[in-house]
Amino acid sequence: MKKYSKKGLEKRKAEREGLSEFFTRHVEIAKKMCCEECGARLRGDVSEIAHVLQKQYFKSVMCSDENVLYLCGLFSSNNCHSNFDNFPQEKVKQMKIYPKVKEKFKQLEEQITEKLNYKHYELYT
Repeated sequence: MKKYSKKGLEKRKAEREGLSEFFTRHVEIAKKMCCEECGARLRGDVSEIAHVLQKQYFKSVMCSDENVLYLCGLFSSNNCHSNFDNFPQEKVKQMKIYPKVKEKFKQLEEQITEKLNYKHYELYT
């Protein structure tokens, strides 16, 4: 686990404000859902809550309720959440959920305040 200085820890805590409530809210929803990619029944685990726009780059929308996909996680042999996060972009673009990813990006685009380079947006355009 990464170690933070006191100042770094305070900064990280401020950046992640609201994230705990975000996950709590969406885990409850996930308990009633199936994976949006493969259809597997979800258990209601935090590993099943995927951010459309990566938290590390898009902090301005990381707690937005529109910035979520329900994908099977650690308890599934498919682990669609991990695939979505780690597959090369070409493979993500072949996933069933990709049209939804693009639509959600359009919904969130105006709320994004970060100035990022093009590579952070390639998947969504």
